[in-house]
This record gives sequence, structure tokens and C-alpha cells, in this order.
Amino acid sequence: METYLTKLANFYASTKSSDIPSDVIEKAKRSLADFLAVTAVGYKKSELAPLWNAYIKEIGGKEEATVLCLDVKLPAFVSAMAMGVMGHSIELDDGHRWGTSHPAVAVIPATLAVAEREGSSFEDILASIVIGYDAMLRTARAINPSHLKRGFHSTGTCGSIGAAASCAYLLKLTEEQMAYAISMGGLQSAGLQEMLHDHPGIKPLQPGKAAMAGVISADLASMGAKAPRTLYEGMHGWLKAMCNGEYLEDALVGDLGRRWEIMYTYTKLYPTCRHCHAAIDIAREAKKQLNCNLEDIKRVDIKTYSLGYAEVGQINCPRNAEEAMFSMAFAVVLALDRGNVTLQDYREKTLNDQRLRDAAKKVFIDVDHSMDKKYPEERGAWMKVTLLDGRSFEMAVPVAKGEPENPVKDSDYIEKLQSMLFPHYPQEFFEGLWQIVVGSDSNEVSYGDIVNHFRRYVQ
Repeated sequence: METYLTKLANFYASTKSSDIPSDVIEKAKRSLADFLAVTAVGYKKSELAPLWNAYIKEIGGKEEATVLCLDVKLPAFVSAMAMGVMGHSIELDDGHRWGTSHPAVAVIPATLAVAEREGSSFEDILASIVIGYDAMLRTARAINPSHLKRGFHSTGTCGSIGAAASCAYLLKLTEEQMAYAISMGGLQSAGLQEMLHDHPGIKPLQPGKAAMAGVISADLASMGAKAPRTLYEGMHGWLKAMCNGEYLEDALVGDLGRRWEIMYTYTKLYPTCRHCHAAIDIAREAKKQLNCNLEDIKRVDIKTYSLGYAEVGQINCPRNAEEAMFSMAFAVVLALDRGNVTLQDYREKTLNDQRLRDAAKKVFIDVDHSMDKKYPEERGAWMKVTLLDGRSFEMAVPVAKGEPENPVKDSDYIEKLQSMLFPHYPQEFFEGLWQIVVGSDSNEVSYGDIVNHFRRYVQ
């Protein structure tokens, strides 16, 4: 029988790496480089990762896959979760606005763990990342924003589907086995948005768990386990449970092989929730145009869409770095003060800076329902900065920098990764990593080169 799941599985299982366009593979390289750099910093800065890493080192297990940064080998599914937790700890991983999710931190950790265990080629790793992104983000795009409005965390729920597809591709499973693997990933879907409102530092648990579920699903399918092929449209399936039947069929199964979802992901330039980024872009421009200090500001008015307001419009004066990453007001004030927003701005000293906190109280954020009608095609902001001397600056942007319509260049990637890594690692770490992943021919490098590079520089 043909279902949505079998249609996806048949396509993915029959796709060869040579079938994937070269520009799609190039995007996968940059997504991988971005994830690896973010993970290296997440290892240093995460609230949750030290707890999880201590936990798994104590438990131990079969030496299958290296936990990057820890330089220990553990069971592949355990390693995948560890890297997923570290990769999602500093809010700088990539995302997808139509699916409101972060694919790298669910898909790539699972891919790397299985690839090392299986001795997969770098070419196959890149292809499997493309496949995993596609399965995850088609699912997320089909059911959002309905899914998100119900309180689900798409990175966790859809991530297990993408991770399962990626691992199944690496294991070279048959079409039928691929369907069973993805189905088991879907059955393990989990993740709620409530963590945004209390202790958001726990958020990385959900993509980490999705990566783990992906490894387990593919392994079980390879051993003969079976699962519902009616995962999506079944009586008690995904589309009923996750979005109450409010989904787009074409988003899920349309244009297979012509539209690769990885090409529609965005790159984050600031260490905050993506809903803050359009406002930060405007604030940086306001800083240039007005050449003002915080003390010059009378008030800042911002309008955004409802989902953005719900996630980042509630906190003006954050109590810690985790809350600050979900505070549009504080991010805007940082940009108005410093001309940029970097990971180094989220130190305790900065968060307690009374100048910044006083200025954040002058930021007023409202919902613009006309923006709701354009979401998610547009995920922008409008802002007006009014100064005490009567001068003002007003601007609106439909999408933040880094989106497909407003893409980053390699120079933007390099600036981001260098500035992020610099306080923790030498320049040679970045240069070597970029050369291995992006600068080399896929046939000339291996995942082992990445493992050894991390072993040399990350302690």
C-alpha cells in the first residue's frame, strides 16, 4: 500500500548521492561546519551538557562512536544525544522558518555517530544529512504553524523523523526498512515549548533525544523491527495527533527531488531565538544611522507577529543567559549599545549591567496582526527608535539576514564562526575545520579527520 510515509521512504532509499545537486551538497557542507563549530562552543557554554556528559561517562558502554569534545567512544545512540545537547545549547544552530525547527542538532549528531560506527564515506555523510533534513523539514513544514500553536517543540518532534531517515540512508536500508525506521522515529516524537517559560536551559534535551531516537529507529529497522506505514494519515497517526488534521499534503510529499528543504534553511548570526533576529537587524541599522548612546533613547517600539511575541516578547530584563536568549528587548538594547549581538554579550556581567537593564525597560513590543497573515512567508519586525532630542529612526524588514531570500555568504559564515570560537579555541581550530569540511573535495576527507581535529584542539 502507498501512504505518505512509503512515498517518502521509497524516494529516499532509492536516491543516490550522485542524484543530489552539487549546490545542495555544498549547502550540506556549510551546515555541517556550522554545526561542528556551534557544538564546540556549546561544550564550553552549555548548562545541560556537563550534566549529560558526566552521566554518560559514568554509565559507559560499547565503544562505537566518538562524542566530539569529550573524546570518548560510547554507544552510537548515546553519542548522538550528547552531541545534540551540546549543539543546541547556545542558540546559534541553523533553522527553518516554515517548519519552525532546528534541523542540524537533531539530524547531524545521529548521522555522525552512525557514520563513524559504520565507516561511512564523507560523501555518504553529506548525502544522508540532505536526506535527514528533507524528511524532518517536510514533516515540520506540513504541520506548522498548527503544531507549534498546540505547544509542541518541532525540533524535538520532527527531529526524530529526520534523524531516523538520515541513519537509515547511511545503513543503506531497503525502501520498506526505510519506512519502518522513519515510522519508529515518528512514534518516538516528543517535545514541548513550555521550557521557554521556565528554565529554558533544558531545551537541548529535546533535540538530543530526537537524535538518539533516530539512531535507535534505524538500528531496529535494520534488525527486522516493523512499524506502522500509516504513520502520518492513520486513525491515530501524526496528522491527527500533532496538528488535528491541519496540514499541507504538498509540503509533505510534493516536489520530491526538485525541492530540497536544506536549501530553505537559515543561518543564525546572533545567539538568540530566531524570532529576535529581524529586530536585531533593524537595531544595528538604527545604531549606524542615529549614532546614539543608550542614555539618548526615549523609547523603542517594536511590532512583530504573534508567535514571535509569545516566545521572545515576554521578558525585558532577563535573570540569566538562558532567559536573555529569549528576550527580544534585551537583544535589541545590546545591538543599540554595541552595534552587534554576540555570544560574549551574554555573560553575567553584561546581564547585570544597569545601563542595559534600564534601557530594556524602554522597549515596548506589540503584536501586529497583519504580520500574522504573512507568517511564515515573512517573519519580520517593525521598529521605531525615538531619542530624547526628538530624532527617530523607523524601519521594517520582512525576513532576517540568513534566510534563503537574504542569504549569508561564506564571509558571513567565517565571521560568525571565528568570533564565536575565538575566546575558546585558537584560530587554527577554525581554519582546519573549515578546510576539512568546506574547502576539501568530499572524496579526499573522512569523518575521522574531523574526529582527530577535535581531539587536537578541544579539551
